[in-house]
Amino acid sequence: MTEAERADAAQHWRELALAVLTAATAAAGLPAETDAAVTGPDAGRAVIVLEDVGGDGVAVHASFHPELQDLGDGEVGGTPAQIAALELLDALGGFETDDTGQQR
Repeated sequence: MTEAERADAAQHWRELALAVLTAATAAAGLPAETDAAVTGPDAGRAVIVLEDVGGDGVAVHASFHPELQDLGDGEVGGTPAQIAALELLDALGGFETDDTGQQR
């Protein structure tokens, strides 16, 4: 395996591990606020991770639980928290998500 292949594989596994950990955190459900209107399986979550990548670079990762709904024509649906997270990500830099809610 060449050095470039090793670096690519390490990056792939790192991204996969981050996605699994953020999804697990969202799925496990942190304790709900006592005044939260929605709890249980109907509660939507969006987990955004901002990570330094050297110099002035910042990597942005996002996971959504439950998964976003594909509404067609490039539109997605989700819970109010998920839509707010998408709007925040868009304001940060016009990020796009794939069908699983992962950033591209």
